[in-house]
Amino acid sequence: MNEGREYPWYDLIEGESLAQGDLLQSFELIIPQVLVAGRTPPDPSGAIPLENRVIDLVVMSQTCDIENDKVVSLLLCPRWDLWQFEEEARKAGQSWNDSQREALRRGNLPGYHLLNEAEVDDLHLGLSIVDFHEVYTAPTTLVKQFAGSAGKRPRLLPPYREHLAQAFARFFMRVGLPVDIPKEKLKKNPAST
Repeated sequence: MNEGREYPWYDLIEGESLAQGDLLQSFELIIPQVLVAGRTPPDPSGAIPLENRVIDLVVMSQTCDIENDKVVSLLLCPRWDLWQFEEEARKAGQSWNDSQREALRRGNLPGYHLLNEAEVDDLHLGLSIVDFHEVYTAPTTLVKQFAGSAGKRPRLLPPYREHLAQAFARFFMRVGLPVDIPKEKLKKNPAST
């Protein structure tokens, strides 16, 4: 559609400035572990087991809320290298194929969003997948401190940032119907008989 026109996906930024679509690489999160009834023995002290995880993330909070100090914590979603994500999915018994990748590219896999590769200065990112199934929060001040010490880091540019936000919103605004319209009703127009 826009062959030959240049619309860069990313810019490199430095410092504590944060915006929606900022990519944070190797951010450390502390995640409570799920206790599965009947399979995980509860801690007698009532303590919840925690896991330290180092993960690549995308800032999902609105830029205007961050800039105007309207959020104490930021929404963050994990970002994975597409090919590593597929490999982990295969190990878990899920299959990924060309048609699923194409559905992902077209935005037809709710819960996931594809980000383009990047070659900006010293930044080299492959195709990435943002997973909306896991949403984390971290204190804004902590994320700003991390950003300030991270050196150059990628920021998703418009309109790709808004496209990501729209995909995130679509995933969370879905409505599951208790009874769907049967497929058979769409096969033939009853007025045409």
